[in-house]
Amino acid sequence: MSDHRLHAVFGVLFILSFFVDDIARKALASWSDPTVGLLSLAVALIWLASFFLSRGKVLEEELKVMRDRLDRADRRIKALEDELAL
Repeated sequence: MSDHRLHAVFGVLFILSFFVDDIARKALASWSDPTVGLLSLAVALIWLASFFLSRGKVLEEELKVMRDRLDRADRRIKALEDELAL
């Protein structure tokens, strides 16, 4: 598993733990939730935001590369069509 994927999974699990707490209290009589402060939540949100921003930059770069490849292929096809027409 890549580092980015690992960080995304653990970040999402951390955020989901806030919502699962109520379910755990009802289902498990001996459940006592760990104390998680606002700072931990802020760190998790910053962590997730930085991951998705870096992923967005990677996808943007991949899109540029694909557009360039498509343009080159289009020029090559037009050149071959012109050569064939002669």
